[in-house]
Amino acid sequence: MEGVIFDLDGTLLDSMGLWRRAGVIYLERYGIYADESLADIILPLTKAAAARYIKEHYPVPESAENIAEGINGVMEEFYKNYIRPKEGADELLAALHACGIPMSVATATDRYLVQSALDRLGWNGYIREFFTCGEVGAGKRESAAVYDAALKSFGGTKKGSWVFEDSPHAALTAARAGYNVAGVRDEGGKPDAAELKAACNVYFESLAPAQNVLRALGLNG
Repeated sequence: MEGVIFDLDGTLLDSMGLWRRAGVIYLERYGIYADESLADIILPLTKAAAARYIKEHYPVPESAENIAEGINGVMEEFYKNYIRPKEGADELLAALHACGIPMSVATATDRYLVQSALDRLGWNGYIREFFTCGEVGAGKRESAAVYDAALKSFGGTKKGSWVFEDSPHAALTAARAGYNVAGVRDEGGKPDAAELKAACNVYFESLAPAQNVLRALGLNG
């Protein structure tokens, strides 16, 4: 075990339900009502690509850049004040830290939102570094670039490292790139459980209790 790369939303944070609503809430501010299925289309995309999709399909009187920032604005207060960890996330991070396992985050969420959540939850002592899809220039559907950037932060190998994901398409990208992949159930994100399980080496209904997760990863705690 050389290190762990965590996805953030839906894996460590109970935030995917809010992200599913963010685009709809943003459009409602302009009197535009989108179907709830909008989330299924834009969630796998990078922020810029999601904003372009909304600009192309809805009559929003804003640039794609402003749309992206507007959706982030919807989420900003939640990250700063309200979003909570998934069940068992605190305990698992502490247990991995106690085992001396380096941890990084690979996420599609913008840096300033991630940082506000890490600061509030006190996770900076556990998470070595974090990397965003926007910064590496590719989303998780088309590339493992964000995982590779996280891997370099602790100098591990793919075969000696684990990626934790709640999204089937992201888990599949990581698996195809050669990582060990742990799937995490997230009801808020509405993942296809069968598809997620098929892409993963192990699958967890919950991150609690931490000892169960450690044993599945080959650690005794």
